[in-house]
Formats: sequence, C-alpha cells, structure tokens
Amino acid sequence: MFEAEACWLRRALDAFQPERLSPLLNLGSNSATVREAVQPWIEGEVFRPLLSRGVEVIHVDIRELPGVDVRADLTDLADVLGLGALRPRSLLCSSLLEHVLEPDRLARHCLELLPAGGLAFVTVPFSYPHHRAPIDTMYRPNLDELAELFAGARLLDGTILGAGMSYRDAVRERPWILLRHVCRFPVPFLSLERWKRSMARLYWLAAEYRISCAVFEKM
Repeated sequence: MFEAEACWLRRALDAFQPERLSPLLNLGSNSATVREAVQPWIEGEVFRPLLSRGVEVIHVDIRELPGVDVRADLTDLADVLGLGALRPRSLLCSSLLEHVLEPDRLARHCLELLPAGGLAFVTVPFSYPHHRAPIDTMYRPNLDELAELFAGARLLDGTILGAGMSYRDAVRERPWILLRHVCRFPVPFLSLERWKRSMARLYWLAAEYRISCAVFEKM
C-alpha cells in the first residue's frame, strides 16, 4: 500500500461513524510486520485511527502470519461463510483484486460478507507494473470497471489517485537495476513474457503509479 493510498483511505473511513464500520475485515492483511514496520503508514493512517475510534478490526489473510487474526481463502465459499459469521459491517479490500484469477468472484464474496448498507473500501492498481504476490493478472480497472465488478453495490466515492511515486524512485535508490533492462533487451527469445514485462516497466520511469480507490455501499 502506498502512503498516498493510506491517506486517502483514512479520509474515506473518517467520513463514517464507528457504528457503520465496526467490525471491519481487513482482507489480504499481510503480517503485522508489514503493516507496522515495512509500511508503517498503514498502521499510522488506517488502523491506529480506527482503533482510537473504537472500531474493531479483524485482519484476514490466506497465510498464517503474525498479526493475522483469521486465516481464510476468500475464493473458498466455506471460508467466506465462516467470515460472514463474524457479522462485519465493513471491509477493506486493498491491492488484492489483481492477485486472484477471478476478481468478479472475489468481489461477489466481499459483498456477500456484508449486510445491506455495509461498506466496502476497495483499492487496486490502475497504472502499475507487473508484480507477483504470488501472481499478478494485470487487472487494472478504472472506476467504471470497478463499479461493474461490484454490481449490487452503490459507488459512494472514488478516484484515480496518484501515488506520488514511480519506477524512477526505485532506480534512484538502486541505479544498478537498470542493467537488467539493458541485458535483457537484446535477448527477447530467452523469455518473451519476461522481456515484455521488463521493457514495459521502463514506462514508469516517467509515469506516476496510480491507484483506483473506491467506497461501495451494498444495496
């Protein structure tokens, strides 16, 4: 999660009273180490303010990691039913839809977890290079496409957010990574897919990363 994304989420969450949010499921939560140390703005901008307002947050991930409250596969209906028993009023689905083969199924399961009037806070890359975790389908929706995915919910708020970062920031920190592109350029036949991804990444030397951010209310 980018810091700008976390700041946007804080503003979006602050627009609702705690009783509209609690309990909140943080889907694909990753570990407490990532949230608090690797990307400390996640804890500082999103979860600490929620906890200070009395919102119960339940961290959910497919992996057993420190700081994960419930292990669940969000594509598995049985696990979704188990999460539904927690009676969440809201959920956060951040940087997750691009990592599943059927984003429409995941979106449907998200809405099934919520009661009428429940809130879904969704972020997904709009302009960002391929990144495996463990897969990236390159699903990069605009707001209309995201709203279509969450059919059965009303779009309350949404924007294509500039992350304030790009590939040039990574290159500035580690200039040697440009050698990967130089070495790969003359040998596309070794792995055409990797060659395409490597060449495509150069686009973000000039272009800013951007994220689709939306708030949905289940009808």
